[in-house]
Amino acid sequence: MNHMIKSGGFFYFKGIQCTIGAVIQIKGRYYIATASHIFHSPGDRIMVESQEGIVKKFLEDFDIALIELPFICQAEVTELESAVSMEDALLVNQRHRVRCRITRAGASLLFLLFPCSDMPQPGDSGSPILQIQKNLNIYQTFTIDCESYVPGSTHCINTDATCRYGIKRCI
Repeated sequence: MNHMIKSGGFFYFKGIQCTIGAVIQIKGRYYIATASHIFHSPGDRIMVESQEGIVKKFLEDFDIALIELPFICQAEVTELESAVSMEDALLVNQRHRVRCRITRAGASLLFLLFPCSDMPQPGDSGSPILQIQKNLNIYQTFTIDCESYVPGSTHCINTDATCRYGIKRCI
């Protein structure tokens, strides 16, 4: 039995579990939006709910890949919203939920604050960021501002510290 393809779920690329950031509909077709840095080129194939999807386009300025799904799939379109306020949010996928706080939201950037004791991990790229159950964006790290951060790792010297991530607004 196939399940509904939706934001926060998983697909597989070359045997690696990856996160669905959003499901969008373009001209009657469903597409997965997720982090593009995990793929090699358009034409790469993924598996989601026993069905094959094809990477059709990279939105390189935003680290987003659009993956076309077959007509026969069942998918739930993601409602995308703007940040309601500079308050709590969640990075969510089927593996876990990571609490964070929106510290600033602009036209092209969303800044999130994570406790160093519970930071995003490898494999969280592409995960949706939710606030009041609304999808705000897809998580991709591009900057870290953390006095206690150890470069090249996911660890902080002071586990009570917080780390700020900047995320490009992409969809």
